[in-house]
Amino acid sequence: MSRRGLNASAVIWRGRNLVAAIFLAGLTSPVGIGAAAQDYDGPIIDAHGHIGGSFDTDIMDRVTKANGVRAMTLMARYYPGVPMGQDQPGDDDMALTLAAKHPGRFFALVGMQHPLLTGPEKWHEPDYAVKELLESTEKKLASGKFHGIGEVIVRHFAYSSGPHAELNQPIYSAFMRELSGLAAKFDVPLVIHMEGAPDLVANFSRLIADNPKVVYVWAHNCGRSHARVIRDMLTRHPNLMCDLGGMVNFAPRGHGYGTGWPRSEAYTALMEENGRFFPEMQAVYEDFSERFMIGTDIAHAPVMNDRTYSLRIKRFRKLLNTLKPETAKRLAETNAVRIFRLDR
Repeated sequence: MSRRGLNASAVIWRGRNLVAAIFLAGLTSPVGIGAAAQDYDGPIIDAHGHIGGSFDTDIMDRVTKANGVRAMTLMARYYPGVPMGQDQPGDDDMALTLAAKHPGRFFALVGMQHPLLTGPEKWHEPDYAVKELLESTEKKLASGKFHGIGEVIVRHFAYSSGPHAELNQPIYSAFMRELSGLAAKFDVPLVIHMEGAPDLVANFSRLIADNPKVVYVWAHNCGRSHARVIRDMLTRHPNLMCDLGGMVNFAPRGHGYGTGWPRSEAYTALMEENGRFFPEMQAVYEDFSERFMIGTDIAHAPVMNDRTYSLRIKRFRKLLNTLKPETAKRLAETNAVRIFRLDR
């Protein structure tokens, strides 16, 4: 595995606490040291899924079924993908069409990966296009067909070129206050993509505190934050949830969100290596077992295929088996049902 994504906490864990980690593994493993662990075999809900114009929905249906994924939340990616021509942008109608074709298996969220949202000035003082987006979001939520809002892109590290690749938007802003108001009005969760930069975390905490009736889902293991930051935020904000979208750490060539790619910062952390959670992360998942969900985060059509999807789900099954059975079931399935109201 590439070491580019390994952060300082992971290095310290390897060098100083290896014996403790082995001991902890023996305590937390359902089968104990020396036995052949079986992967988690229960049903899974992919709580961080995407759709775009080039996605083959028959493939999506097939690979989810083949991997024991009984449902997926869908967030349309309005951004153009890469490579151009092979990954066209999508929209909310595509998500609704797939949900209608396979009722009970795919659930649409009102997509927020919009090029029109690029530019921090639009967040502080929404222009006409942003106001229209808020109005259309309200109408869509009023239809009762959508189970949430997201993924709102706040801080995003670029892995491609273009004006929407590297983003740094203000989380405590007029736009986010308006969007939070809609989430509260229609009682739906709001999914946020935000790298855990300390200034943004502080402002996110202000936004959450201002909106105690809104369920916020902080994607990608709470912005790939360190365990102590995640624990602090979850302790202070009972309306904060997190997903583990795309955080499995195995992708080839060191690429993949869980490897640290596209880059790591001092505030960036991994959650696992070689199919085992780092002990400090595992402790957070056990202590806050009702606050986390898993997800594959396959956002581009060229990688929505049998091989890539299966690799991610199999890795999650391996990881889930290292948790207590009741914790594994919550992360795998029941938390997503509760948070996104998938039973309505």
